Amino acid sequence: MKRPGKIIGILLIICGLILILKPLAEHGYNYFCQQQLRSEIDQSDTGKDDRDSWNYKLPIEPPFLLQIPAISVDAVVVEGVEDDDLKKGPGWDPRGVLPGMEGNVIIAAHNNIYGSYFRDLHKLKEGDLVYISKNDQKLTYRVESLYTIHESDPTSIFDKTEERLLTLITCAAPSGSGRRVIVTARQL
Repeated sequence: MKRPGKIIGILLIICGLILILKPLAEHGYNYFCQQQLRSEIDQSDTGKDDRDSWNYKLPIEPPFLLQIPAISVDAVVVEGVEDDDLKKGPGWDPRGVLPGMEGNVIIAAHNNIYGSYFRDLHKLKEGDLVYISKNDQKLTYRVESLYTIHESDPTSIFDKTEERLLTLITCAAPSGSGRRVIVTARQL
């Protein structure tokens, strides 16, 4: 018969390993998904005729690249903002418009799990640039504002607009606070 202290010790070791391995598994899964998505984007670019390279095909549909140099973000954006979508990378919210269209492009991402792409979103400043691209198409946005709201606060980011805007959303620290960091940018 095993001693209760030994069993508790083994259980504590197992719990510790799970706590250590879970974030590694999440980031590993995200890395794998991002590599597959990048490969998909690269393959969609290879079949293109050079004569058509000047002919932009807007709007840009997911998956597409999101780059925010000021906070070292370089990620493939997937379609959707459900949990399963955000495990793969930042997600384009279908309540907004596609990049290149008149209206508000909305992208959400995690700040502490599955790639943590928006962990430094709160560090963006007015004037920072954000790029959305796919194949030979590239759109540039300039950050105009950053603010924090509570998730229950009404927000106008889903309202129709004739401007070409980009809104980036993530949870505010600490996790579970119910607050959201919102960054708005205007297409140049």
